[in-house]
Amino acid sequence: MNDAKPLAGKRIVVTRARHQAPPLEALIRDFGGRPVAYPCIAIVPPTDLRPLDNCLRRLGGFDWLLLTSGNTVRAIAERLPHLGIRLAEAPIRVAAAGAATAAEARRRLSLDIEHLPTEFGAGNLARSLPLGEPCRLLLPQSDLADAAMAEILRARGVDVTTVVAYRTVMGEGGADLPAMISRGEIDALTFTSPSAVAFFRRRCPLPEALQLLTACIGKSTSAAAREHGFQQLIRPDQPTISDMIAALADYCAPSSATS
Repeated sequence: MNDAKPLAGKRIVVTRARHQAPPLEALIRDFGGRPVAYPCIAIVPPTDLRPLDNCLRRLGGFDWLLLTSGNTVRAIAERLPHLGIRLAEAPIRVAAAGAATAAEARRRLSLDIEHLPTEFGAGNLARSLPLGEPCRLLLPQSDLADAAMAEILRARGVDVTTVVAYRTVMGEGGADLPAMISRGEIDALTFTSPSAVAFFRRRCPLPEALQLLTACIGKSTSAAAREHGFQQLIRPDQPTISDMIAALADYCAPSSATS
């Protein structure tokens, strides 16, 4: 990439939840772009907090706590003061699906992460986790999480307890995106989860949106965007927001072959 700002003047839509949007918006600005807030998801507590609270109270009964997202860390961190629990003192090993989740666990929960997969992802975590016998795992998740990770772990012969730590619902507010798209004022979209893709199409069903340049953070998000009909997909080699925006910037950069 050359030294120019490859996203200069381009309006890039950020569909992340409000509390997660600032780092992505900052990356867009670093490349000269103009972030457009359009939160398509929001993270809210479970309808019934008792199952999560009960699991947190009996952490000593599990061998591993598996953390698959920063939202899981946030949900747990918000419950602990109500329960009078210090997670750092719990006799349990902790694994995270990626470096960002691990960093959030260290920051918000003061936890030491004992295992990270060599490649980011819940499936990679499930396949690479070192297991003993017997082994009891606690897997807090979104209400929209599929059963794939738990199925991989159970196929390895371990006892997995899944619990809803938070709900993923449709976001609201932000720019009048349908009007901006209709006026040709949007250059690209960004998605960091399959649920953001699905909720975007509910919030903004314009056919023109499907023709926009669409940056997706990883395989599952890219697959969801393809299934919903988005035509111009960009996916980075590594599923991080910095790699996603760098890939978008590379795509938009003027050709270095011109002189």
